[in-house]
Amino acid sequence: MKKLLIDDTLYETEIPENSLIGRFKGISDPLEVRAIIPGTIVEIKVQKGQRISDGEVLLILEAMKMYNEIEAKIDGKIEEISVSAGDRVEKDQLLIRINSKRKT
Repeated sequence: MKKLLIDDTLYETEIPENSLIGRFKGISDPLEVRAIIPGTIVEIKVQKGQRISDGEVLLILEAMKMYNEIEAKIDGKIEEISVSAGDRVEKDQLLIRINSKRKT
């Protein structure tokens, strides 16, 4: 049994073994830009060595006929681009690595 406290009310519940809760990996590293879902890289909008800002669009990932703009979560400099336009990627695959003096 697991206990959950929601709005000052304590609930007891069982979590099925196949639930996603046990697979949560925690907060992602803002220096590693990873694929949010499986898809195809449509366009890369940055180059290695380029300075980027928090919120800047780094690349476009097409998945399920939708175009997803993948943004930086930190100011920094592009250290590595691990994919090319047209590449098929899997969920959580590393796409871009950012170098920053600030880690949060």
